[in-house]
Amino acid sequence: MIISIHSSDDCRYEFEVDQELQRAFTILRGALIRILGGGRFADGSAYVVLAFEADGFAALAALKDAGIQASELTPRKPSSNPVSGAR
Repeated sequence: MIISIHSSDDCRYEFEVDQELQRAFTILRGALIRILGGGRFADGSAYVVLAFEADGFAALAALKDAGIQASELTPRKPSSNPVSGAR
């Protein structure tokens, strides 16, 4: 599962996003939730990748209890309509 981390004051400064991401790692480790990794997207938002999908609910609850705004990041599904004229 991938969790999107939102900056607490909704700023997009790299330093503030990095701080919030580091805080999320600390909270999740303290809750004994295994993490594969994380980082920032090009738009400045941050994410955490959990090792186990089943830990998603507990991870979101732990982050919420710590005051970190987070949500499950759902991947986009590919369009079922092929591009016209594509070969």
